[in-house]
Amino acid sequence: MLATQEVEQVRLKRGRSVAIAAVAAAVLALVVSACGGGGGGGGGNTGTTTATAGKTFSALKVVWGPTDYMDPGLSYRLESWQLFQDEYMGLVLKAHVSCNTGNCAKILPGLATTTGTVTNGGKNYQFTLRKGMKYSNGEPIKASDFKNTIIRDFNLNSPGIGFYSNIVGIDACEANPTKCSDISGITTDDKTGAIGIKLKAPESDFLYVLSIPFSAPVPSSTPHTDTENPPPAASGPYYTSAYSPSKSFTLSRNPHWKKDQIPGVPNGNPDKVVGLMTGDQAQSAQLVASGQYMYDENILPIDRLQYYKSKYPHQINFFTTPSTYYFFMNWRLPPFNNLKARQAVNYAVNRQALVNLRGGLAVPTWNFLPPSYPQYKKLSPTPYPYDIAKAKKLVEQSGTKGQTVTVYTIADVAVDKSTGEYLQGQLKKIGYNAKIRELSSGNYFTILGNQSTKAQIGFTDWFEDYPYPTDWFNILQNGENITKVHNNNYGNVDVPAINKEIDRLAHLPPNQALNASANSAWAKVDHDLNVKYASTVPYLNGILTSFFSSKMDPGCDIFTDSQDDVAQMCMK
Repeated sequence: MLATQEVEQVRLKRGRSVAIAAVAAAVLALVVSACGGGGGGGGGNTGTTTATAGKTFSALKVVWGPTDYMDPGLSYRLESWQLFQDEYMGLVLKAHVSCNTGNCAKILPGLATTTGTVTNGGKNYQFTLRKGMKYSNGEPIKASDFKNTIIRDFNLNSPGIGFYSNIVGIDACEANPTKCSDISGITTDDKTGAIGIKLKAPESDFLYVLSIPFSAPVPSSTPHTDTENPPPAASGPYYTSAYSPSKSFTLSRNPHWKKDQIPGVPNGNPDKVVGLMTGDQAQSAQLVASGQYMYDENILPIDRLQYYKSKYPHQINFFTTPSTYYFFMNWRLPPFNNLKARQAVNYAVNRQALVNLRGGLAVPTWNFLPPSYPQYKKLSPTPYPYDIAKAKKLVEQSGTKGQTVTVYTIADVAVDKSTGEYLQGQLKKIGYNAKIRELSSGNYFTILGNQSTKAQIGFTDWFEDYPYPTDWFNILQNGENITKVHNNNYGNVDVPAINKEIDRLAHLPPNQALNASANSAWAKVDHDLNVKYASTVPYLNGILTSFFSSKMDPGCDIFTDSQDDVAQMCMK
């Protein structure tokens, strides 16, 4: 997922190519310790530990960033997914706990009674639905809803359909998504609640795939079109009862939700969540500071960050996210088809300077994987300490000095514009004739993902879909997944030996997907791409802010992997 429009809107996800891999129940019954919310709260609050936690109240008024859709089959933005975690339950789900105090990436049973029975070497999954559950519109939750939901995703040409490419019988749907009518690898029985899924090969991250909103069942009666007025009926403790695109929304309690019907899913403190939608950081922060609203989903404005930190020190929490901001370099085009040129750029980038551009809402990195992953191993010694002289020398040795290089970046997000201009300046310092092309955030990544653009170098980022390395390396740096359009591997990184290793790790048997050997192997992939091949220029992991009014208790702020949980927020 993309964290584009970061500081104004860190929450934009992006379409993805196929991420092949599945964690069987046997593995996830152990510890999936990757979590995306390391970093302490502004007031030292790390979980629901206060006396007010769990007390209900009438309405939570929030300020929220605009989103793309309120339909779980179409939305690929964190603004929606943050709400969906309390509305649309998957067969399995990630734990609704703070990453600071618990295992926020652990997979738990959701609509299903267990995390599944896995057979045939990790290729066959069997689930049984809990009995007696209903959607918010009163319809019973049926096994066939799951299959029909995946078919609906294809009929919608959802950005999530790539997640299902490993299911048996999916080929016809992939070839003609809008005509998809059956998937032979998914079988269901409404009488027993049984759901069977057959995979073409073991898939290390498959249970994570089943936990995301694209996989959450909606009633089979839901139209196979964009459905937002109202959005599809929900299976969780809340549903969207009102929505005006880019303006407002209201979540209400699901009248058919039975208390504690899914262990681990909070029943919710607010009776309603009333949201005003705006991308204006200054406005949203002021609305919360004045007490008119109670929670600001947007990031605090950088130019006012110190003011808010000093005036409201106990009303702000900070969370390091499972994100990486990096510069891509196109391996197919000069000068970055030259290893020494790529190494030179890595030495020319001062990571701390880029952190400072974001007002300190980041931590510097030289790794591609976020530090919260168990597969992460900090690169040591620092492979590319800031060294302009060494960078100049490498440019000369590469024979590329004086070449024209065009930097791509986003024009309408101030910090991204500044980041691109910083890179342009550094490239000039080390001997390139550096120009810049600044594009609208609305189509920036679409343009980059088209090979005809021939983008040489530029800004990009990634914010996890779920905490497993396939979501990073398979999508962003596996040369086998390079495409002519909608390409996520903007640098066309292509190392055959590493492609092969990514494929191997993505298809491990379930009982090996998270063991020490696999984790070490993923760490080596991270090391080799960065140190041996200088494949990209990773420079920071982002930090999000959670700003509360004086009425709220920030101690109830549960940051679940990559987002605050509104259901668990509480008043003083």
